[in-house]
Amino acid sequence: MESAASEERFVTLSLTSGASIQIPMGARFVGIPGTESAENPQGTMVEVYWGEDDSGAPEILGHSPEKPIPSGLNLNIPKSTATELQGIVIHPSQVSDVSFT
Repeated sequence: MESAASEERFVTLSLTSGASIQIPMGARFVGIPGTESAENPQGTMVEVYWGEDDSGAPEILGHSPEKPIPSGLNLNIPKSTATELQGIVIHPSQVSDVSFT
């Protein structure tokens, strides 16, 4: 999985809302573009659960429910096109106070 992440390969994460975003292979915490609101000024995020398929390649097993992105994070918002939204990768050390259970 580390080699896939370092090669910047992207996969599609299908959210329970029905939306899909592109995320880097192996990304654990991902902000969802376009979810900013008065209640959640930074938007929302999910924790992505990874495993391996039968051939040993990384695959998405699922994701947590959406949670607010902690305030005060300096996020690197990727450029997105109208047809392909890219998730915002959040380093695990930045979300240590968020509970996904």
